[in-house]
Amino acid sequence: MFDISRVRDVSPEARAAEHWQAYVSRLGTQPGIIVAEQKVRDGQFYIAGLRDPLAADPQALLSGTQVDPARVHSQWQFYQSLEPEFVLKRLTASLAPPDSVRLSIVNDRIVAEGEAPDTWIDRARAAARQLEAGGPVFDISRVRDVSPEAREAERWQAYVSRLGTQPGIIVAEQKMRDGQFYIAGLRDPLAADPQALLSGTQVDPARVRSQWQFYQSLDPEFVLKRLTASLTPPKSVRLSIVEDRIVAEGEAPDTWIDRARVAARQLEAGGPVFDFSKVRDVSPEARAAEHWQTYVSRLEAQPGIIVAQQRASGGHFYISGLRDPQAADPQALLSGTGVDPARVHSQWQFYQSLDPKFVVKRLMASLTPPDSVRFSIIKDRIVVVGEAPAAWIDRARVAAQQLAADGLSLEISELRELTPQKLTHLREAIQAVDILFDSGKAVPGPEQLPVLDKLANQLKELAKDARKAGVTAQFMLTGHSDAVGRETANASISAARAETVRALLKKRGVAPESLLVRGAGTFEPAETENSRTGSSANRRVSVTVNFH
Repeated sequence: MFDISRVRDVSPEARAAEHWQAYVSRLGTQPGIIVAEQKVRDGQFYIAGLRDPLAADPQALLSGTQVDPARVHSQWQFYQSLEPEFVLKRLTASLAPPDSVRLSIVNDRIVAEGEAPDTWIDRARAAARQLEAGGPVFDISRVRDVSPEAREAERWQAYVSRLGTQPGIIVAEQKMRDGQFYIAGLRDPLAADPQALLSGTQVDPARVRSQWQFYQSLDPEFVLKRLTASLTPPKSVRLSIVEDRIVAEGEAPDTWIDRARVAARQLEAGGPVFDFSKVRDVSPEARAAEHWQTYVSRLEAQPGIIVAQQRASGGHFYISGLRDPQAADPQALLSGTGVDPARVHSQWQFYQSLDPKFVVKRLMASLTPPDSVRFSIIKDRIVVVGEAPAAWIDRARVAAQQLAADGLSLEISELRELTPQKLTHLREAIQAVDILFDSGKAVPGPEQLPVLDKLANQLKELAKDARKAGVTAQFMLTGHSDAVGRETANASISAARAETVRALLKKRGVAPESLLVRGAGTFEPAETENSRTGSSANRRVSVTVNFH
């Protein structure tokens, strides 16, 4: 098969026909032009149809199409197109809108906006009715009537609307007639003056006929004003509106509160709630009762005090209950409460509180624990930790058994026994030490300083361990001398040697109250004078340890 459909005819006649069809298509897209018939015959072009006078000129559209105007024969009949753009042009021409009105096309609708006198609006309304049969919608709802009567009516309605928003004013009726304005309704005397509200509205006050009847509005704003005027609250009371409720807060005497209570009852029938629950009664009786309750609450919060009964009668206060002897003194707790102690009549019976705090105090007093033992309260349990002699631990164990019967726990499992062997061993080591002196000297030589340092540390350690064991250690420093010379001189130098060692030990941190001194002279020799070393061994200071 031989396909020649894609071969384009470029003969002069074919080109002319192509140019003609392009022109016809161009006319078909023009608003306001309807092509009814078109043909080509004997080299001539014929076209006929309808054309709106406001549409483009078909002859002018030939320009640039390469169609010879001399060969074109056209026949157009005029008609009025309902295309919005032509309707807009004709409305603009026929209605001649004032400069204050703008016509435009919005979504195929013709919309008029602005201000115009009522005569123009009437003409526009008639044009809109004519367009209803098939034409586009002509919307004039956005054109404001600016005729004198319309402006006056508009100002009057603005004034009426303003009155309608005023609290305490109820508009019952309003109208315009024969150039006069009439309004009637209810008005609270506390509301704004309707006549004063005319200011700035451009409504002529002389043309306004008003008739207002007074009433009492239940609007919280006015009720608040009337309550303030009638109750005259003291400066210590503040009235305010909270969510359409009138709330009073502050302090006032009971006489004012009674008046406020009456006013609240009167408002119950339809009026806003008047809440004065936040006003504190500050009359003398109320203050005294308040101070008393503060004191009672303070007592009830005290450990070891149980309030069984309390009351106020005839200006006096009565209270009774149980009190642990170790608890706070109820009479002392009156201080700062504002309660007159002379008006308080109390009756307390002693009892032993099982509050762990008081139990610990009693245990400390009865058991007299050594310094190495510590009592603590952990979650209502009494826990004892540290070191103590076996005898003290046995006494603590008995106390724990007694407390268990009352439901209390005294835990001594963490107590460690302080062994006497440790004290004995250290005492023996101390008593084996001698501080040696040269002949005739009351101050030890420099070679004895390390011995003194070690001795001081041993004495301090033993004193500490003794305290843990519940005993007190004392150290007797005894001075000695050899047998050379007179006995009185030997006695004197032995005492001086003991005093010197005491001062040197004190300087090294040993508690002076634990050091005692004595001079033994030649009466307690370490060795006999006949031995080779006897004289030097007897020039010394020895230490004796005693426990109390």
